[in-house]
Amino acid sequence: MDAIVIDVYSRMVRLHGCSVDSILESPEFREEYLTMMRQQTGNLPEQMLLHALMAMRKRSKLPRSRDLLRASHS
Repeated sequence: MDAIVIDVYSRMVRLHGCSVDSILESPEFREEYLTMMRQQTGNLPEQMLLHALMAMRKRSKLPRSRDLLRASHS
């Protein structure tokens, strides 16, 4: 599931310039993230999908949002 989390997170950053915190705190971003994740993983529980995002951030496995934004504007 790590590759899916990275893909969805990267798309969210490119679309909205958001961070992991933004996704977790904003109901709109959270719902969009969950919808995008479920399109690829099936109807998994919200807690599992959000935990996967947080765990990857804690392990420093996510690309930095500023790097993604810089690459998308180049």
